[in-house]
Amino acid sequence: MTTDLTLVVTAHDETVVSGPTMTSADRAVEAAEAAGWSVQRVIALDAATEHTRAFFEQPAFDHWERWHFEEADLGRVRNALLPRTEGRFIAYLDADDLFSENWLAEAIATLDAAERRGEQVIAHPELNVIFDGSRTVLVNIGQDSPLFTPHYLYFRHYYDSLCMAPREAHLEVPYVSRDVPNGLSYQDFQFTVETMDAGWWHVAVPDTIIFKRRRDFSLVTESNARKSVLRAVPAMAIDRVRELGRRRSGGARA
Repeated sequence: MTTDLTLVVTAHDETVVSGPTMTSADRAVEAAEAAGWSVQRVIALDAATEHTRAFFEQPAFDHWERWHFEEADLGRVRNALLPRTEGRFIAYLDADDLFSENWLAEAIATLDAAERRGEQVIAHPELNVIFDGSRTVLVNIGQDSPLFTPHYLYFRHYYDSLCMAPREAHLEVPYVSRDVPNGLSYQDFQFTVETMDAGWWHVAVPDTIIFKRRRDFSLVTESNARKSVLRAVPAMAIDRVRELGRRRSGGARA
């Protein structure tokens, strides 16, 4: 039987803050299963500290598969775990973040409907609520919004790394490795640009939320401090960017 979704919780150096994360994940999985979807639950321990490994080895998490990696990199670990996943769709959750109980069920329904229509779609929550180190609410803009413009991508990313995408999107557009010391980061940002260029359509799923914990030190804060940028992506060239994410007549993607 085909599994609808593989949910991957990635953990590195988190311990007690992951308690609410795992509660959030379990409730969202239960809501998805109640809606008729099947879910594979995976904890990806990537270069995890001793305390992190001990936390996730608790019997309370025995209903999750535990996979161990030594990539120490968001993009590389996602690429490495992909061949072992069972789901038609893949979703991620960082071990110190949370999401709304309806996120998985609503996003699966969105992607399943798109798949049946023959459309290539990647789903994002409608809201990102930043908490802890800072307090911000970000509204995610889908490509079908009149507010969407690819030129905005010169300044910042529209979305967060915790999207839900069909397995094929990750196979077609693998993540690049980060090189923060040399000012190259934002792998999820590059994934967005490259998938848009490849014809994937990014949507925001109404009434869904991801809660992002902003810590004093994280990959995002380090990358921002070093003024990191994307690698050169042909689709972002000044004479091409206006075509990024456009639909051709008849509804086909450019």
